[in-house]
Amino acid sequence: MAAACRFFYLFLLSAFVVLSGCDLSGQTSEKNPQQKTSVEERQVLLALFPQKVSDSGWNQAGFTGVQTLSDELELSLVYLESVPFRDYDAFTALVGEQIEANSVDIVMAHGGQYIDSISRLAGNFPRVHFIVNTNCPGNNANMGCLSFDWRELGLLSGTLAALKSESGKIGFIGGMQLPILQQMAKGMRVAALDINPEVQFFEQYLTSWTDETQALAIAERMLADGVDVIAVNADPASRVIYPLLEEKGIAVVGRQLENYDSPPSTLLANVQLYTPRLIQYGFNQILKGRWEGKLYQFGIKDQVQEVNLVPDALTPEQVQRFKQIYQKVVLDQLEVEQ
Repeated sequence: MAAACRFFYLFLLSAFVVLSGCDLSGQTSEKNPQQKTSVEERQVLLALFPQKVSDSGWNQAGFTGVQTLSDELELSLVYLESVPFRDYDAFTALVGEQIEANSVDIVMAHGGQYIDSISRLAGNFPRVHFIVNTNCPGNNANMGCLSFDWRELGLLSGTLAALKSESGKIGFIGGMQLPILQQMAKGMRVAALDINPEVQFFEQYLTSWTDETQALAIAERMLADGVDVIAVNADPASRVIYPLLEEKGIAVVGRQLENYDSPPSTLLANVQLYTPRLIQYGFNQILKGRWEGKLYQFGIKDQVQEVNLVPDALTPEQVQRFKQIYQKVVLDQLEVEQ
């Protein structure tokens, strides 16, 4: 969104970035011999989302990605939103029915909530390729995972928070206690301690991405403890956290704020995920017959994510320090205590 984008300053560190060589570009021209080719026989994609696809965050980004790529790669798209994940029997009945009714070839589950359910379901449909957009090892067969490098994002967020904080107290609020968010929080903590060994790190998670009451309570508790910089990764509940932090003058490391009409004026940096590029890699691998049941993980050097600093949010000296650490993080050369 143009109105929001002017808030962000993208460090153009192309001199530091080494592309990984992974095929994250464009439509594949190489066909799997068994790929359906006619309009009537297009590959069928079933996409599953844990929340509404209009959440201005994780689900909307995933939905936009599969919509675009379905057109580019000539896939027939079927999608379900607010798909339950805690009740395996209900999940199996719903998704299994869709797979059979639509002759589905690819299932993409957009979130770590689905790891257990998809792991069990994949064995029932060995011809179907399963993608889970999270960090997991896969099943060495037809289920693999696509993941952003959440630790990398955490390292950069923690560096910024520690550089900005005057109280020496920084926080992280996650939408659920998922492995990917725990990885981000851990990266944030170790990077912050590397900047300031005396920093205090407050880490809290919601029990549901949509629990706005709990989100406000957690944020208010952190403020009462003296936290003055908070990284928020809790959409859609983030919507009630940002106004509170802005009102209290608390610096924010947000995520996907390019989708917001009015990002908080106290924004320090925006974590941006280029979800379509991540998903595209998985689709291309499947269509080329190269999909493996393993983890595929990508970071800034693969051009699937970025941490964009707001102009004038740090002093020139702090900006220079951040640039130096950014280079080391992207090239995996930052030595910090684990």
